[in-house]
Amino acid sequence: MGGIVSAVTGAYESAKKVITATRAFNFLSTKINPWVALGVFAIGWLYFSSRRPESPDFGDSDFNNFEKGILLNHQSNDMSIPVVYGTRKIGGTRVFVETSGTDNEFLYIGLVLCEGEIESIEKIYIDDKEVTWSGALTNDTSRTVASSDGNFYKDSTSLIEVKAHTGTDAQGQCSLLGQLDSWTSNHRLRGIAYLSFKFKWNQDAFAGLPNIKALVKGRKVYNANLDGSVTGGSGSHRQGDTSTWEYSDIPVWNLLDYLRNERFGKGLPDDAFDSNWADWQTAADVCTANVVNVSGGSNINLLNCHAVIDTSRKVIDNVRELTKGCRAFLPYVAGKYKIIAETTGSASITLTEDDIIGGYSLSSESKSNKFNRVIVSYVNPDRNYQVDEVQWPEIDDSGYTSADQHATMKTADGGFLLEGRFDFTTITNKYQATELAEIICRRSRDSKGLQLTVGFDAYDLAIGDIVNITLSSLGYSAKPHRVIGITFNEDYTINLSLVIHQDSHYTWVSKNAATATPSTTLPNPYSVTAPASVTLTDELVEYSDGVVLTRLNIVVGASTDKFVQYYQVEAKQSTESDYKILGKGTQLNYEMLNVVDGKIYNVRVKSINALGVSSTYTSANRTIIGATATPSDVSELAVSMVGSDHMQLQWSPVEDLDVSYYAIRYQDVTSGAGWNSSTNLTQVVRRKSNSVTVNARTGAFLIKAVDKLNNESDNEAIVYSNISSLEHYKDVATYNEETAWSGTFDGDCVKGMDSSDVKIATLDTITLFDSTVGDFDDVEGVFDLGGTDTTSNPTYYASNIESSGSYIGANTVTLDATYDATFQTTIDMVTNDLYDLFDSGRGASSFDDAVGPFDGTAPSKCNAFLQAGSSTSSLGAITTYADVSQQATLKGRYFKFRLKLTSDDNNARPEVSSMQVKLVLEKRLESGEDIASLAGAKAITYTNAFYASPAVGIAAQNMATGDYYTISSKTKTGFTITFYNSSAAAQNRTFDYVAKGYGLKS
Repeated sequence: MGGIVSAVTGAYESAKKVITATRAFNFLSTKINPWVALGVFAIGWLYFSSRRPESPDFGDSDFNNFEKGILLNHQSNDMSIPVVYGTRKIGGTRVFVETSGTDNEFLYIGLVLCEGEIESIEKIYIDDKEVTWSGALTNDTSRTVASSDGNFYKDSTSLIEVKAHTGTDAQGQCSLLGQLDSWTSNHRLRGIAYLSFKFKWNQDAFAGLPNIKALVKGRKVYNANLDGSVTGGSGSHRQGDTSTWEYSDIPVWNLLDYLRNERFGKGLPDDAFDSNWADWQTAADVCTANVVNVSGGSNINLLNCHAVIDTSRKVIDNVRELTKGCRAFLPYVAGKYKIIAETTGSASITLTEDDIIGGYSLSSESKSNKFNRVIVSYVNPDRNYQVDEVQWPEIDDSGYTSADQHATMKTADGGFLLEGRFDFTTITNKYQATELAEIICRRSRDSKGLQLTVGFDAYDLAIGDIVNITLSSLGYSAKPHRVIGITFNEDYTINLSLVIHQDSHYTWVSKNAATATPSTTLPNPYSVTAPASVTLTDELVEYSDGVVLTRLNIVVGASTDKFVQYYQVEAKQSTESDYKILGKGTQLNYEMLNVVDGKIYNVRVKSINALGVSSTYTSANRTIIGATATPSDVSELAVSMVGSDHMQLQWSPVEDLDVSYYAIRYQDVTSGAGWNSSTNLTQVVRRKSNSVTVNARTGAFLIKAVDKLNNESDNEAIVYSNISSLEHYKDVATYNEETAWSGTFDGDCVKGMDSSDVKIATLDTITLFDSTVGDFDDVEGVFDLGGTDTTSNPTYYASNIESSGSYIGANTVTLDATYDATFQTTIDMVTNDLYDLFDSGRGASSFDDAVGPFDGTAPSKCNAFLQAGSSTSSLGAITTYADVSQQATLKGRYFKFRLKLTSDDNNARPEVSSMQVKLVLEKRLESGEDIASLAGAKAITYTNAFYASPAVGIAAQNMATGDYYTISSKTKTGFTITFYNSSAAAQNRTFDYVAKGYGLKS
């Protein structure tokens, strides 16, 4: 009874296995024995079904064409969406295209990439040029082109805005495409990874509809090794919670994801697999075993998966590709899908002659499935993710053992080339591909098959298992074989299809390092090399009509691109927003006229080829010097007398075209004169002027050229006049102010002390030190300037000297009548610029570029003038003053004097240590001719009275012997003359007179 029960039970279990095997058959949809099912395929890639069909030596394979198609951009609304496992570079399908803006300036594109949820989008390529973004392509985050990107960042503007969408099931509307009314809140593309773009048209960046590619880090998948809720796992993954899944390039987990996915895969339920995923964990451990790629190289996984799955293909075809990339079997045992990664291992049972029913069949390797060279095609990231090939034995197999060399194997095969070609769509690593080629080659040369029938001792075997065979007739003693096929017979016997298993076939050996293959680089018509350089200079030019202007000279360094047809030169002031095109042409020299001195100009040049494609700009900036350069020093200054009271100063004109005038100054010294210590005398306009006439005077005359921007020559020319005196004037009185400075200061001009403790008149600061903001110790800079930092002196921190001020002298002049009074002035002045010293001004930051003297600004930035006011009525009536430039003649009886100080830049201030006014009256003659004295006293009144009684000379006519004359009442207004004969009697005589004195009464 027990035996009957056992038999019935066994029959039931046998029927159960037949049913589960049939389910596997239905899933796989193959025409082979259902018990072999995927097992034949999984092992068969080494011999039969995975070998590429024979084809001519021209044209592309299906594999090649598919990989090329992956990188294309398609336009469709019903195209299949691929699945990306691992990391791959792909194109996409444009599901949305629309323009907007003036003249359709903006182009919007929605580009579907693949099924989601993916890990990330690592890179984006537009027209095969990688784009540099403003940040990482984070999910649903807007990014623009970084300024460092020369291809798609033009004219300080990003030409592309992008948003990456990783394809979560809760994905919302894209706000970038949502700028258009046609992309509504219902357009979410949930579960689909896609890119949304906004392009701004630029003819230098785009030649048409952009071709877009993306480097995608693919799907997040479940990894049982990272699931702490299952045996053997550790981590946060949960098989039913997609939010816990992560990116993986382990082929076993990618295969499992495809089998379980209901949207694009087989959609198998969880109960179709072992609850603890034990066999899947074991197979994954095989794939992730660390191996060394080359001697001394780095560790890599034994196998990785980087695949693009075509969802329009049959599920079984995609499962084949993924299983092949695992080097695995996918048997269906006891209602569960198992996986066995082919690797080293030991037998689960041993079968001997006692277990074999009937005979056996032994088959050796056939010529059609035996190889002495195996070529494996794979996807090479270094070749733009296109199909590449490796072979084993490698071309250079000199380092192999003799038995592994191609020539040895070919000789053993009768001199025939036995070549097998295999495609691996999931492999992107050269060393992994080479390892697969080696295994295929070795297995093909040691693949004796054994078919035998056994009893129920083999009932628990599954496809992919290893079994030991002991057959004395074949000399087999526990020789390992792998099960590649199982057939259950009606008499409850089992037919086994076996092939020899060798652990040595799966021992990794370091490979030869991949050699760098030179790429053939053809010119890219959309990549134009920019000009090598742009050199800018400027100069002054004079036209025939006398107009002088500044010209900016532009020299373009030729581009090394042989396809450049012409250059486009553009320029603008730095404060302007838009460039202006200066010229287009093949020449390398350009110019821009009438540029503004002291302004910064931006110049940029681009190369343009025959297609109208432009390069990036080569740019340069220049601050225009032009008239800002200091004029040349004046040379050959000389002085000569003109008449008795004037001098002529002569010099050689400078060559500078922008000279505005010549500044002539005077200092009352006969040696050691200096520009800082002199005062203004006169200005001579016109660049070509070479002389001027001035009042004659002893002292130093100094000259500098001054340009239109008030820049002065670096060095003054000096000539000294040492005439002993001027005969034309009579010194009357001298007035000095410097000892006491007891006159009236207006508050802007103040009394001070110079560095030598000499009393001076100078300009005050606009704000005083104790008016500064903050604490006493907080003020920075020069103490006397009231604070030179923005905190303590926010308004006048950089220029706190008063613009002007005056001092009215204590000395006045009161004459006895109204005269033509001449005053000669002398001022001792130095310039002091506390803001622009060598340690803290221009010298500190631009030692070589500072214009003017070593320690301070050119002294024309400040000055001192002596002025005189006159009145005929009283001193109090004097309210206006006129400048006295060295010497001036005023009509009046009452005179007052004022010192006027100025600062042009509120930095430099004059310091006057002496102020002298000398009253001189013109020497003059007054005469009369042929005057009859009559017989008595003759009174002569001068036409204009003198300042003092003059000397009088008489020339008498028709005098008799003994005649004489007497002069009486001689004053500054006239005299009385009487002629007498020898008897002292008054006589009428004729006479001439000459009065010589000084001063002219008005």
